[in-house]
Amino acid sequence: MPMKTILTAVITYLVTSIDEIPILFLIYKKADNKNNGIVITATYFVGTFLLIAAGIAGAFGLIQIPAQWMIGFVGLIPIVMGIRSLLNDDDDEEEKAIATLQKIKTRWLQVLIVTISLGADDLGVYIPLFTTLSQGEVIIMLIIFALGTTGLCIVSYQLTRIDGLSLFIEKYERFIIGITFIIIGIFVMVESKTFIALSEIFQH
Repeated sequence: MPMKTILTAVITYLVTSIDEIPILFLIYKKADNKNNGIVITATYFVGTFLLIAAGIAGAFGLIQIPAQWMIGFVGLIPIVMGIRSLLNDDDDEEEKAIATLQKIKTRWLQVLIVTISLGADDLGVYIPLFTTLSQGEVIIMLIIFALGTTGLCIVSYQLTRIDGLSLFIEKYERFIIGITFIIIGIFVMVESKTFIALSEIFQH
């Protein structure tokens, strides 16, 4: 295997994905997720490789990727989810019962949405990178990304076993998740230069 391709894949994965550990930790740690680790992990893999597939397709001209600033609007999704988390009343037993019945369906959908939201701006890295690679190098890249995703999930899950950290999260879960999601959404929009593009549009 070409060491240059492997090194590029490792660096690319770390740069684009390392910031997702806190979010995966929060998702794994949520009380109603304790028996859904496999669902969460599988969904995270699906979301990650959907983004990579979109990057490859965009690189080879198979699909038309929107302008980077338009991709930033995906950041509105975690912002809305964060606001809902902050406003949610955990004391409502009826809502908790309904949520419990629907938790698996809701959870995988939430994980998928968050994964795609977090990685949407990474298309700006994936597309130009994949245009420079041969088919064999793309395969090597995918293998490294799969190994990286596995490692990321393991690290995030193991963090939930740290009692002090877990107790803190459980106590302030609603606020931590809400604020974190809002920050993520804003970060995605900033990284995609959505705010700059909108300001230029309104100035004309």
